[in-house]
Amino acid sequence: MTEIFDRSRRLVLRDDADESAVEELAALIGWPRRIDIPADHEEWTPRQISWYVGPAIALTYCEDLLSGFFYVMITGSDEKVIRSTVELAESTLNTWRLPELVRSADPEADSDTYAAEVLRLGLGAPVEFDEEFFRSVRRALRSDRPEVRKNAVWAITYEPWPAYAPLLEELLDEEQDEEVADIARSVLEEMGAT
Repeated sequence: MTEIFDRSRRLVLRDDADESAVEELAALIGWPRRIDIPADHEEWTPRQISWYVGPAIALTYCEDLLSGFFYVMITGSDEKVIRSTVELAESTLNTWRLPELVRSADPEADSDTYAAEVLRLGLGAPVEFDEEFFRSVRRALRSDRPEVRKNAVWAITYEPWPAYAPLLEELLDEEQDEEVADIARSVLEEMGAT
């Protein structure tokens, strides 16, 4: 497949949606399975399947190894076709909608739940900057729980908007947890490199 110029956000699947649901969607729109890569956790290779007819548009199902969540992404060369395929996928598959991702990142939840919700928020973030997502990640970066801050830093890596750089610098000025600081430093360096 060639000529991919654009992509959708990652449409995070809910727990009851799986590969077979995406296979049904691909069959509905008449796209054959073209790529099927099995997961190899030791080699850090995610499970990935792609369906497409030609180079203009593709539907990809993937496992995010960091979070353990599964998602669907639409890639292609025509933004209008991508948008309509996203709408079809959202209406057909059981995915997390943007407002739901923001609402679900609940700072009142226990640490493990909130940390997982923050990762899911980052994974499903829009490609373009979004103030609500930004505020939710900023809140998590300021959490008093290191595991939440760590996942907030990882959440930034999915859609590393430039607006996150000052937040990471602020975090590094105050961070006491060395693991969180190391991850934040690496992410900030990578953002500077790109």
